[in-house]
Amino acid sequence: MKISSPCGMKVVLDGTIPPSSGLSSSSALVCCAALATLHANKLTLSKTELAEVCAKCERYIGTEGGGMDQSISFLAKAGTAKYIKFNPLRAVDVTLPDGAVFVIASSLVEANKAATAHFNTRVVECRLATQVMAHVKLLPWREFRTLRQLQQRLNATLPDMVALTVEWLHEGSYTKQEICKLLEVTAEELNEASMSPNTLHGSIEQ
Repeated sequence: MKISSPCGMKVVLDGTIPPSSGLSSSSALVCCAALATLHANKLTLSKTELAEVCAKCERYIGTEGGGMDQSISFLAKAGTAKYIKFNPLRAVDVTLPDGAVFVIASSLVEANKAATAHFNTRVVECRLATQVMAHVKLLPWREFRTLRQLQQRLNATLPDMVALTVEWLHEGSYTKQEICKLLEVTAEELNEASMSPNTLHGSIEQ
């Protein structure tokens, strides 16, 4: 979807959720901004399309998150939980038992995902593990970004993937040099193919 002549907006933002508290305030803001932009430009998208677009939008700040927060923001239904799957995005209602209660609270611990590499590091660790395993299987490893993609290509069950991970990956940290040697690439090639800007340095945990 392209907006050839976007409409300007005057926006006031206010809220009471503590910043960097892990309560999905950034995802809620992205979803709200998307809805406001669509309304101002007289455009429509389905709830599923909105969730997918918003998940991609949030990555522009450098956070390699998934789409769980955005999906539930648009697809939630009173009285039910959601079982959410991706690639493609789909959600199934899960009926809650009588008396079920969710407590949403701030722990008073801040985690600024945009300012640190902690969040993205885990994403990159899983990506590199996938690519190393794909390389072991003589597959074009650059094509793989998630373990699910590799699982589907190998037609493997989840227990199969656990067994292959134990077999092909050693315990403890991997250095970037070790990953480069396993994939037979230079550090620059690895940066381009696999890393995100704030994970270019440091070791990789299994």
